[in-house]
Amino acid sequence: MLKTLIIFFCTILFLQEVSAQDANYWSSSYNPGGFLTPGAVIAFNRDSGVMFLNPALLAYNTKSSASISGSIYQYGSIKVKNGVGNGFDLKSTSASIIPQMVSATIALKGKHPFTVGYALTHDPVMSYQTTQQRDSRFNVLDDSYSPGDEYFLGQYKKLNSINETSGIISGGFKASDHLAVGITVEGQLRKQTLNSDFSARALFNTPTTTDLPPIADVQESYLASYFHIGVRFKGGLAYDEGKSHFGLTISSPLLHVMGTANILSDNEVNNLKIGLGGDVGDTINFLANARQQKLKAVYKMPFSIGFGYAYDYKKGQLYFAAEYFNKVNEYNLITPRNENFLKGDVDQDIFASPSVSLKLKDVRGRVFNFGIGASYLLKPDVTGFVAVHTDFNYANNGLYKDDEGYLGNTAYYNIYHCQLGANIKKRRFNFRAGLLLAYGTTNNYHQYVSFTDPHESNVLTGETIDTKARNFSAGIMLSYIHNL
Repeated sequence: MLKTLIIFFCTILFLQEVSAQDANYWSSSYNPGGFLTPGAVIAFNRDSGVMFLNPALLAYNTKSSASISGSIYQYGSIKVKNGVGNGFDLKSTSASIIPQMVSATIALKGKHPFTVGYALTHDPVMSYQTTQQRDSRFNVLDDSYSPGDEYFLGQYKKLNSINETSGIISGGFKASDHLAVGITVEGQLRKQTLNSDFSARALFNTPTTTDLPPIADVQESYLASYFHIGVRFKGGLAYDEGKSHFGLTISSPLLHVMGTANILSDNEVNNLKIGLGGDVGDTINFLANARQQKLKAVYKMPFSIGFGYAYDYKKGQLYFAAEYFNKVNEYNLITPRNENFLKGDVDQDIFASPSVSLKLKDVRGRVFNFGIGASYLLKPDVTGFVAVHTDFNYANNGLYKDDEGYLGNTAYYNIYHCQLGANIKKRRFNFRAGLLLAYGTTNNYHQYVSFTDPHESNVLTGETIDTKARNFSAGIMLSYIHNL
C-alpha cells in the first residue's frame, strides 16, 4: 500500500500547481516556522521517522521510515485593487491538488550510528494569471487633430508561473550525548515563465467621414522562460539539555550549475503624435521585435542562518524559530544578446539595446523571519498543533540602479501564516492533518499601466500610481509517516 501511494504521488508531482508567492522565502509549509509540517523544525520536537529541515536532527531517528507530506487541497487568491486604473482590478485565483514532499530515512546501526535521509520536494512558487480591459469612449487624443471623444480599447495580460523541485540528501549523527551534527546537499530545478502583454488603441475623429479612420496604437509584449539547476549546502547542529532543545542551521548561497532561457518580445507604435500644445507635432511609427534562444539563465539564493528553540512541558512543547536571509545584489536572471531589434531603415541609437531593455532582473533586500508554535497532548495517541509565522517580502524596487528591463517577481507584500492541526500516532505509522491559512496586503503595489488617463504625453499608458494588493490562501495538509 505504501509503495502504491508513493508511486501515485510522484506521478502527479510534476502535473499540478497552486498559488503561492515568488518574493517570500517562507511561503511553503516546509520552512522553519511550519511547526505543523513533520520535520519542518530546527530544534528537536520529538517527532520520529521524518526528513528534518535541520539535518542534525536525523541523529534522533533510530528506525527507518517513509513519509508523504502535502497540501492536498489549496485555494489561493491575489487581488490588486485598481491594478490598471480606477475600477479596473487585477484578480488571480487558483485551486489545486498537489503533494509537496516524499521522503524516507534509513537508520544505519553499529558502533557509530548514522542516519541518512533523502527527499523529493515540490514548491509551486507562483501561479498567477490575470487579464483586464477598458472598452469605452472618452477624450484620449488632442482635439487639434481629433476633436471630441475617441473610441478607446486597452487590454492587459500578465502570467507568472514558477515551480521548484528539489532532491535532498542529508546525514546526521550523535557527536556526544547532548550534541548532534548533520549536513544536507540539495539540488534544485527551477522553472519560470513570465508573460506580459499590453495594448492601447484610440480611433481618430477625422474631419471628413471615413469608414476606416486612423488608429493610434501602442503595443508591448514580453515572454521570457527559463530553467535553472543549482546546488546548495546546509550544515546543522542540535543541542539538548533536559527540557530545552536548541538548533542551528547555516545554508550556503545557491551555486550555479546550468541554466538556459528564451525571450520573445514585440513592441509597436503607430500614428502616435507628440509635441502638441498648439502644434500638431510629429507622428511616431516604429516596430521593435526580438526572438532570442538558448540564452544563459542564472538564479540566486542568499546565505541564510536559522535558529530554533523548543521547550518541553508536561503535555506538549513550545517552539520558536527564526531565520535571517542576506541581501542579493542586482543581477540578471536572463541577459539577452546585444542584437539590433528596431525594424526598418531607422537610427538604431534612438532605441535601447536588447541587453538593457529586454533583460529579466532581480534584486533582494535582507529578510528576518520568525515563528512560534505549540503542541499539546489531547489524548494518549492524539497531539494538537498550532503555529504562526511571518513571511516578509524581499522585493525592493528601490534597490535597482535603473528602470530598464523587466522584473522577475509579482508579489510585493508581507504574508502572515497560521497553522492548526493534529497528529494521530500508532505503532507503525503517524497520520497528521491540518489547516494552512495565509494573508498578506500592501498599499504600495505600483501599477504597470493605467487605463484611467491615457494620452499622447504618456504614450497611452496612463499615469501610474501605487495602489493596494491583497493575498489570501487556505489549504488542507495531510501527512502520512510509515515506520518500516
